[in-house]
Amino acid sequence: MKYSHIDASRVWHCWNQMDVYLKQMYTLIEKSEGNLVTDQDGKTYLDANSSLWNVNIGHGHPKVIEAINKQLKQLDHSSLFLTTNGPAIELAKKLSELTGNRYPHVFYTNSGSESTDTAMKMTRQYFYNKGKSTKSKFISLQNAYHGSTFGAISVCGIEYDKKPFGDLIPGCIQTKSPDLFQKPVHMTVEEWILSCIDDLETVILNEGADSIAAFISEPIQASEGIGVIPDLYWQGVRKLCDQYEILWISDEIATGFGRTGKMFAAEHSGIWPDMMLLAKGITSGYFPLGAVLVKSEIFECFLGEVDSGKEFVHGFTTSGHPVACATAIANIQVIEEENLVQNAAEIGEFLLSNFYELKNQEGIIDIQGRGLMLGIRLSDQLSAAPIINQWPISMIVTNLLAKRGILVHAAGTNAVVLAPALTFTKKNCDDFMKELKYVLGLLNKIKAMKVLNS
Repeated sequence: MKYSHIDASRVWHCWNQMDVYLKQMYTLIEKSEGNLVTDQDGKTYLDANSSLWNVNIGHGHPKVIEAINKQLKQLDHSSLFLTTNGPAIELAKKLSELTGNRYPHVFYTNSGSESTDTAMKMTRQYFYNKGKSTKSKFISLQNAYHGSTFGAISVCGIEYDKKPFGDLIPGCIQTKSPDLFQKPVHMTVEEWILSCIDDLETVILNEGADSIAAFISEPIQASEGIGVIPDLYWQGVRKLCDQYEILWISDEIATGFGRTGKMFAAEHSGIWPDMMLLAKGITSGYFPLGAVLVKSEIFECFLGEVDSGKEFVHGFTTSGHPVACATAIANIQVIEEENLVQNAAEIGEFLLSNFYELKNQEGIIDIQGRGLMLGIRLSDQLSAAPIINQWPISMIVTNLLAKRGILVHAAGTNAVVLAPALTFTKKNCDDFMKELKYVLGLLNKIKAMKVLNS
């Protein structure tokens, strides 16, 4: 059956101006395989966005589909409110193993946003259980994104995302982001990072260390453009969190499961947080699932007798869903057996070298990335065509690429993010670069014509 844009208006899309989407951007994806998706008109696209940075193993992997079907036939659902199930236990063991047994305990959620909210509530109750309930505030980075639920949006650092919702959760403060794109020209990288660490400590001291519960951060920022944060910053974070008894929550929702060329981004620095947030690549999007990994000392603070009031007052109907956990186990097996983490590292380097060849030639003003989480920032001058002046350059490039059969992600007003499946090949890279060069060349020609006619 073919659906019109009028039919599609019944589905309210995330972060889209629906009037514009339905009239100018409407696309209905009908099927997928590997790194390709096909719309209802038969047009095939290279999915260089892995849906939304989450289909790490590519579309339609038979091993994962078989695991889903097998688990559905054996046990379709079992609530962790009353009982437990084998896949939930086995996945928890595997996640602990993958993180060097640093996190022996897992709390399951259904999404990345839920993982953030869960960690925030867990943090507050952790200090409540310790008799330190004044420690309730959260510090996050400017330009951070941690989800769209009320708690998660409160610790986001993107004002546009917060503006319509009025008063959010109190006690959420931002500190400077150490994104190198924001670095003042007169500073060295080390000077910039040390200044950001100093800013974090200043925030802690100004608010009062006895009021700060946690610092939450992404290893790589992405929602306003890719920002790879240098290891020196994490050294400072770890030191300050230990010094002032602050829990460090690392949001590996987008970076986990091979995305950055390591199973987890923390492996690059070797500096580990107190809690780790997971979702997206944990199942490659084949089934909804998220998780919060915690150290033993946090888990043990919730233990006691029935009347102790220490149990974690939180949960979801589908926490630890047996099918979701079986999906994740099979997904991780695919990542390991097919050496996808190594492929992400190698193909990511290949793509970065291709991007650097374009810098300063096609309106690219910044290039950052690690593994297959890559981004470019573009000059606003490229958005010179009168027919698309209302759109930021990120949307212009993203939609022109879609017309050419390439799906990527518009980040903020001037950035494009490339986060394909870890199965991406050099041939896929060549196809992507060909179309990117075409689109940037087209916009540069339009800009030149406008200048000549002005």
